[in-house]
Amino acid sequence: QDHARAAGIPVGTLVTAWRQSAGRGRLGRAWEDTHAAGVAVTFALADDAPESLAMRSAVATARAVRSFLPGDACGIKWPNDIVVDGRKIAGILVERTAGLALVGIGINVGQDSFHADIDAHATSLARLGVHTDRLAMLDALIRSVDTAFQEPLESIYRTYCTLDRLTGHSCAFNTPAGGVTGMVRSVDPRLGIQVETASGVLFLPSATTSVVPAHAGSRYGGADVTR
Repeated sequence: QDHARAAGIPVGTLVTAWRQSAGRGRLGRAWEDTHAAGVAVTFALADDAPESLAMRSAVATARAVRSFLPGDACGIKWPNDIVVDGRKIAGILVERTAGLALVGIGINVGQDSFHADIDAHATSLARLGVHTDRLAMLDALIRSVDTAFQEPLESIYRTYCTLDRLTGHSCAFNTPAGGVTGMVRSVDPRLGIQVETASGVLFLPSATTSVVPAHAGSRYGGADVTR
């Protein structure tokens, strides 16, 4: 993503990496793909609909991953994680610069192990018994992004809600006002979430809220580009 920004790439360009050792996630958290076994790509898109960028990107990524998996276990964990049975398989980071939206997407494809502090919370296609070339995943992702960014917004929103895996779960969040813990009542990927706490229902905006990871530590590994 930093290389894409520095190069001043035009709209419609994508930049991919064989491996990443200095990646970062949402709110600046670090992540690594030292195995060179996943997809790491940045799309340069027009920044003309910022409220829907993350939603379209999440739906596109989830669809690409689901195309390799049976059943409905794969879904979206707000704000930008793709999970399978609660374990993270992909993540998204949206940044803006000079009229461009840089959409970074990481997908765990061939990894069979992760750093110890996230191993219990991460997964990959290989761990799920699906062995495929990561270029095949990249191809599926490119096609999925192209489709999602041409699809009507309401259709994308309905799909996101169908794939939502956060509503109904108790979670902890970081906000500018401090930590919040409660049951997620609803998710609107364009705006934020409603959380039922001991003191009442709170609305937490997407731009300033992050989910506290189930694993503690500064090293996030794999496709961790959020939290």
